Parts: sequence; C-alpha cells; structure tokens
Amino acid sequence: MELHSLGGYRLIEPVPVLNTVTRLYRAKPEGAPEDAPATQLAKILMPGEGDEHRMLKAQFAHEANLMRSFSHTGIPSLRAAGTQDGVDFFVMDYVDGVDLAVLLGHESGEPISLTKELAVYLLGQLANVLHYVHTFEVPRAEDDDTSEDEFEVIQVLHRDICPANVYLSVDGDVVLGDFGSASSNWLPAELTSPEAGHVAYKAPERVTGSGTATVKSDLFSLAVILWEILRGERCFVAGNELETMDAIVRFDISHSSRRVSGLSSKLSEVLRRNLDRDPGRRYDDAYRVLQRLSQSPEAQSAESSREELAALVQRAVASRGAVKP
Repeated sequence: MELHSLGGYRLIEPVPVLNTVTRLYRAKPEGAPEDAPATQLAKILMPGEGDEHRMLKAQFAHEANLMRSFSHTGIPSLRAAGTQDGVDFFVMDYVDGVDLAVLLGHESGEPISLTKELAVYLLGQLANVLHYVHTFEVPRAEDDDTSEDEFEVIQVLHRDICPANVYLSVDGDVVLGDFGSASSNWLPAELTSPEAGHVAYKAPERVTGSGTATVKSDLFSLAVILWEILRGERCFVAGNELETMDAIVRFDISHSSRRVSGLSSKLSEVLRRNLDRDPGRRYDDAYRVLQRLSQSPEAQSAESSREELAALVQRAVASRGAVKP
C-alpha cells in the first residue's frame, strides 16, 4: 500500500513503529513549500478483516476522538482525522525531539540516571497531564437526566504509560502520547483490550488479573518511570514476559535493594507510595503526585531543569542524526 497524502497532508517520510497494525509518517500540509519542515505526524491503521480488526478499528477511532477532544499542551494536538481510500488515519502535531526511552538509554541497552531536579520536573509535567486526562469531562447529553451536573467525567485511563510514550522536545517540553491503549466511557468494555500496555510498566493487579486498570494503576506506571530516572536502570526487565510479570508481582519498594537514597521526604513519599504493590496504599489521584512534587525542594529549580532537559534532548537528537545511514 503506497500512500502519498491523507486529509490534506502530504506524507514525507516513515517513522519506525514496533507493531504491524499501524504506520507513522512525518507530514506537512498540502501546498506547503518544499523546504518547509514536516511539523505533523500521520498515524494510519493498516487494513484488515475479522473481529480482531474490528476491535482495532474501534480503538483507533477512540484514540482519535480523545485527541480531538483534549486541549492540553502536554498532549499532541489533532489536526485531521477520517477515512480516505479505505484507510483510517489521523494527523497530529509532531514533537521535534526524542522519547524518554531514548534519553534514558533504554534503546541502546545502556540505561542512565538523571538528576533529582530533572526527575521532579519530568514527573511534574506528566502528573499534570495525567490529572487532566483522569478528570477530563464533557457536556452531559441533554436527554441524560441521571444527574443535575452539566458535565460528566468520562473516566479516561491511559493504560500504557512508559518512557517510549513520553515525548521530549528540543525546547524542553514533556508530552504524553499514544492513547491507543486508553479506555474511557466512550469505548465499550468489550472493545477494550484488558492486556493493553507495555508489560514492564504494568501495575501488579493488572499483571495478576486481580484488578482492572484504574487511576492507581496509571500512577504505578508513572512511579516506575520515576524509579528508572533516579536509579539509572530498568525496574522490571527479565528474560521473557513471564519473568518480567513475576518480577513485578514480587517487587517490594521497602526492600533496601530497591530504595533510592538521597531523596527529599516529599520525593521519597511519591516514589514509595505509588510503587506499593497494594493499590489501596497509593495516592488517590495524580493531583496528589503533583502537589507533593511541587512541595519538594527539588522543584525549586524547575525552570533551569527545563533548560537542562532541552540541552539533553538537543544532544540526543544530534547524536542520533550522526549515526543515521
């Protein structure tokens, strides 16, 4: 299948993906000058048949609908969406930079740590986005007389928070992307894949099947990212998926081998509480994470941390460009 343009956007170059059901392309508006940068990203669902494809099609439409409805600087803006020549697609803003997995060395297999101040900045930005997502509300239908409230929270859960889905720009922006695994009241339960998400960032209750995805399972994933940023190593990586799941179930943040030393009390609390195996002991919402992070002494250098992040991303982009064939 050869595509050249979709929804008024010209496809410029493919972007590597790790699955066989979607394609990504850098894109720019039709009619834009040849030397104009490709500032958009087109996501395409590959054609298919059967029940599995019908589920993928519903999830793809759900992702586009969420992104069309969201309005937050930490989430890519949707520019176009629809079906053209039998192909489902949507076009969103492209984040010029790298993802967090690249910055942390996960792609190269040589993980590194970042400063506590940078960790607080990164997690603060992500917690802000998650709070927005988890509390996202829309006008209640006129014929819905079940409540006097004019708006309803549609119960959005990301369900795939991991470094590969955290995009970092050359200006120091932190953007949460890939809502393809997300759930909400807009997507029927039978069309929501319970196993969605990167295994190494799933909460224990999702791994064992003892509980479904919740706000607290998203917070667990967020805390895994924080742990990896601070420790400079992967938290849950084993020889295979089953071993990784077993490591998650056995994980004990109170064990000395799992602790991170030198943290302020507020930052330590964020990490300890949200990495607890028992969801009942985690924070109730992302706002609590944001509140505690803002109260930590590491948060005092937020602006300089943004500048530091921008410099790190610019170096990472230059380094990747140097090794491209």
